[in-house]
Amino acid sequence: LALLAVDGVVWSAPDTPENRLALGSCANQHREGSWPQVRAVCLMDTHSHELLDTQLGAMTQGELTLATHLQVPDQSLTVFDRAYFSAAFLLDWQTQGNARHWLMRAKDNLRHEVLSTHAPGDFSIRMPISLRARQLRPELPLWWSARLIEVELGGCIRRFITSLEDAQRYPA
Repeated sequence: LALLAVDGVVWSAPDTPENRLALGSCANQHREGSWPQVRAVCLMDTHSHELLDTQLGAMTQGELTLATHLQVPDQSLTVFDRAYFSAAFLLDWQTQGNARHWLMRAKDNLRHEVLSTHAPGDFSIRMPISLRARQLRPELPLWWSARLIEVELGGCIRRFITSLEDAQRYPA
């Protein structure tokens, strides 16, 4: 599998009325940001560092929204950070191509049920899909499955979830 990564970045743009109107900027409870900003989500090959695709948008668009439009090659494993944890997004990612897999760190409060154990620290799990997600996408099931892998790194247990569910083909 080709090893890919997706992440977002924000760039400041020239401060013009046109850019403020079209792009927006970050804001907090005190004021709007100093500069108009562009949000980008990039898909990169981690081996060659080749940028395979990029989606640009205004600050009103989130990373997940932009990432849904990335052109992802088949036969790939894409690494995401935890901000991309969304059943709808990840199910779409893995089903809109041939062998389009994903991997990310599991959130500490991951709600899941262990279905089977492949080896110590290697589990098949199922996770509930939130009511809100199913209201937005009624075709989503009540549960979705993945694989949970626990690894000790530097004395700490790190947990990863992935669509690489075949433990024989993809050992932990």
